[in-house]
Amino acid sequence: MVEIHQADTLQAPQQDVELAKASAPVEQRPEPAPTADVDDLRIAIRLSNATADGRDDNGRDWHDPNAFRGDRDNRDNHDSRDNHDNRDNHDWDRRVRQWDRNWVRYDDYYRPILCNPYHDTLRVIYIYEYRPRIVLIPPLASIVLDTLAYGAYNFTALVLNTLGTAENVAVGSFFGGGYYDGPDVAPPPPPPPLPTYDDVPVVVNYPQASYEPFTVRQIVDVGDDAQYGEHKVLLDGVTPVWGAWTQNPGGQRQFEVHKTQQLPGIDDPQAGPLPGNYQLRLASNPSSDFTPRDVFVIAADAVVGTLALCAAGAFVISRRRSRTLH
Repeated sequence: MVEIHQADTLQAPQQDVELAKASAPVEQRPEPAPTADVDDLRIAIRLSNATADGRDDNGRDWHDPNAFRGDRDNRDNHDSRDNHDNRDNHDWDRRVRQWDRNWVRYDDYYRPILCNPYHDTLRVIYIYEYRPRIVLIPPLASIVLDTLAYGAYNFTALVLNTLGTAENVAVGSFFGGGYYDGPDVAPPPPPPPLPTYDDVPVVVNYPQASYEPFTVRQIVDVGDDAQYGEHKVLLDGVTPVWGAWTQNPGGQRQFEVHKTQQLPGIDDPQAGPLPGNYQLRLASNPSSDFTPRDVFVIAADAVVGTLALCAAGAFVISRRRSRTLH
């Protein structure tokens, strides 16, 4: 039986969520963000969890698919402290979570409304018309975005502490196609819905490693991606992945993931950990905690051992031939 995975989502006190949702949304039409502003967000993420001299104390490779495969028990214990410990320690645990889908809704004109249920300013970055856009959402407030171009948009949400480094990082999604022409104009027709599929098997197949299949509760099918290529879907309606629809050995529809995007608006799609902290397990050994680098080292050792055995065999044969000649 394929295991059903539940993505990790950001948490906030329900009272704060209700306050943010009840706030009057402020219209935002952000211009393309300067490169320096995007770099500032990148720095805020990279410097989090660093030592005083700027060295990353966990030594992890950001793009290693296994870099954030924490032990489930440790993860669960940490998640229960997200909203308290992170604020006290000003420290991000380096897991990119999912933005709660319930924190995104739409107005009568089908424009996305994003709320901020935190007591710190929320920074949201996304790509619109091939350019990064950045919006700031004040504490316990909300905004509404004009996104006339139809499509599914992913964003990175960052909660920064007073030191300017990340306390929480999450990937979210919203849909464009709505617009507001004025108070006396009827709302536009609703954007066409995207196909959705429930309880879908997913298999991650990266160039350096393949992983055991798992099941997500829902997949939203965005379609072929003209910008990045391949087919794009949203795991649990949020996490963006690119790949192809295939069939598993039992003939069931499944999606094969070839790349994902950990920080929409900041980096490009590539092989890496899936936002939402989905637990990937190497297909070569389902019970193993080995990383692709471990597998490479073991394979290299096996090759060296094989060469050593061949050399020893050749030496024995040469000795026998030498004795025969004498």
